[in-house]
Amino acid sequence: MADEQVNSERTAWWAKFVLIGGVLAALLLVLAPIGYRLGVLGVQAAVLMLPGMGAALGVLVLLFALAGIVITLRRGLIRERVPLVVGGVLALVVVANMGAWFMRANSVPPIHDISTDPVDPPRFVAVVELRGPGTNPLDYDSEALAAVTREAYPFVQPVHSSLSPSDAFVRSLAIVEDFGWETVAVDPPGHIEATATTRLYGFKDDVVIRIGPDGSGSRIDLRSVSRVGQSDLGANAGRISAFIVAFGED
Repeated sequence: MADEQVNSERTAWWAKFVLIGGVLAALLLVLAPIGYRLGVLGVQAAVLMLPGMGAALGVLVLLFALAGIVITLRRGLIRERVPLVVGGVLALVVVANMGAWFMRANSVPPIHDISTDPVDPPRFVAVVELRGPGTNPLDYDSEALAAVTREAYPFVQPVHSSLSPSDAFVRSLAIVEDFGWETVAVDPPGHIEATATTRLYGFKDDVVIRIGPDGSGSRIDLRSVSRVGQSDLGANAGRISAFIVAFGED
């Protein structure tokens, strides 16, 4: 029986399923951001539905792959080994990716509006016209966001600089350009608006920077807001943190 299977010219159906299932799971994960960028998929479908389907399929494929490996080792099968390994590895990548995403989503609060000044957050002006219907509102809910932001992102604080407001403005604008953000409004010496685009999905997040006098120096406040999605997975806080670090560098 074993010799017949080893010499068989046909690959077992379960090995084919692992290979095809692994490829399909990977395709679902890859096509999600492509579909969103092309405007074919909405946010929920691109972020949750397709990747979720890929992860579910990946788990099933992994179970079949593990069982298949046991069978091939016990029966000495050769032909099934390559599809089992290839499909299993693809499924593992998909499941690991979604697992990391799920852990990240559960490690940060489900918010998408971050400001260094929760009492008097910087306000958008020019960006308002760029945010179409269905985008997140720009009204800052201090009561709901201030405490959550402070607890989750204690590093999100105003920048207090010894630079004059005009010099701080120049440095801020230079950082915006270095980060590759698209400038929307530049109003010296105290107001900059820009749009940052995420690499994978191409999500648009809007940023406003306010520079004002602070004693003999200046104070820089930032606010970053996602146009879509309930949770930003920490992207806005990370963006503000990167700006703060860059501003402090000589």
